[in-house]
Amino acid sequence: MNVPDYLHSDADGEIRFKGHRIRLIDVVARYEDGYAAESILLDWYPELPLASVHKAIAFYLENEAEVKALLDANDAEIERLAAMPSTTPTLTELRRRLKLQHPTKAS
Repeated sequence: MNVPDYLHSDADGEIRFKGHRIRLIDVVARYEDGYAAESILLDWYPELPLASVHKAIAFYLENEAEVKALLDANDAEIERLAAMPSTTPTLTELRRRLKLQHPTKAS
């Protein structure tokens, strides 16, 4: 897929708007959710020029299969990460550890 000049592919292979950290698939996902370009701009990414949002939508419509594949891969990665076991302690465990570090003095 040829990336237009207002987008660039970063070191991780993510397609982003030049000069921004915003990914193409983030704007496309909002469009797929039914948001208009103006709403995407005002509600989500006010730092982007409206013309860039319109260009991104046009790029998506011209390359729908490839961009949908990127969206699907992103969704699969989110699901994979969500399914991983949690490695952080529970609130109960944190409180137990805190009590061990700072035992209350008996009066």
